[in-house]
Amino acid sequence: MMELETRRLILRALRPEDLRALHALHNDPLVRARIYGGQPQRLADVEMQLKIFLSQWRENGFGFWMVYEKRAGSEPCFIGRAGLRNFEDTEDLEFGYVFSAAGAGRGLGPEAARACIAHALRNSAKRQVVGMIAPDNAPALHAAAKLGFRHAGDRWRDGKLWHYFELPREVFFQLAAGQD
Repeated sequence: MMELETRRLILRALRPEDLRALHALHNDPLVRARIYGGQPQRLADVEMQLKIFLSQWRENGFGFWMVYEKRAGSEPCFIGRAGLRNFEDTEDLEFGYVFSAAGAGRGLGPEAARACIAHALRNSAKRQVVGMIAPDNAPALHAAAKLGFRHAGDRWRDGKLWHYFELPREVFFQLAAGQD
């Protein structure tokens, strides 16, 4: 089983048996409000997403991870998912993460992002990572800037206008080297 570890997190490769935990995550009130327009997510919808995420692991050798926060004196606590998938018909990867209310707002998203992106770029020849962020998602916009993503315009997707961000491979590794 593939795992990544950061100072505060453990990231484990997604597995088929994660369906119920993902379903609960996608129905967390904060997640529903920010990602799904307040709409409850059906188990069948989450199962379809899980199949797509698992196909990325088979194709690329990386994808989305289950994210657990380390807890002193107790078992790690599941707080979300983070990872990458192929972006449309390009040589780019799209990054995304979803954290429950229990994991949001404490800088854990960027911490998970750095680990996921570093793993993906070290294990692929992909040229850059992109992100699509809703214009009203201030925490995600702040996190993208913190990670080094630059706004490269707006794009329509699924009937909504999104801010489109890019993070070239060389920029990511330059920034990472500066943090060591």
